[in-house]
Amino acid sequence: MGDKVALPSLSLPKQKIHWSVGVVIAAGVMLLILVAAFYAVLQRQQAREEAYAKRQADHAAALKAETEKAKAEAERAVAEAKMKEAEAAASAAAAAQKKAGTVGAAEDSAAKDKAGKKKGNHKGGGTKVAGKSGAPTTTSSSSPSAPTPAKSSNTKASKDIDDLLRSFK
Repeated sequence: MGDKVALPSLSLPKQKIHWSVGVVIAAGVMLLILVAAFYAVLQRQQAREEAYAKRQADHAAALKAETEKAKAEAERAVAEAKMKEAEAAASAAAAAQKKAGTVGAAEDSAAKDKAGKKKGNHKGGGTKVAGKSGAPTTTSSSSPSAPTPAKSSNTKASKDIDDLLRSFK
């Protein structure tokens, strides 16, 4: 082991790489450049699609919010209209009842006055006249006042039914 061994040198003068190896290396570099460009294009396209999807979602959310707001306003308007109709029906019913009560009281008082005048003018001899005037008076005083509340209750019931049917539309 005392002798030194000379190793051959790996760099040989005037030895170049073959041209086909250079072409393969150049093709590899070009392929890497194309892959990088394609990846960049795909990333940009995906970013555009995500931005578009986000804009569409925001727009859809805005439309949905606007629709819900309009629906809430419409429901509130319908509720207010129903309340106004109910108040109008109640005031109309109260006015009709007041009118019916006033008319019924006026008819009752008029019938009593008429009966009182006929009885006061009668001088004891005519029981037929008193019987005739007494019976129609009680019948006439109860007849106009009895149908009037029945008509007003039928009218009120029909109004309530009409309001209920209108609310379904």
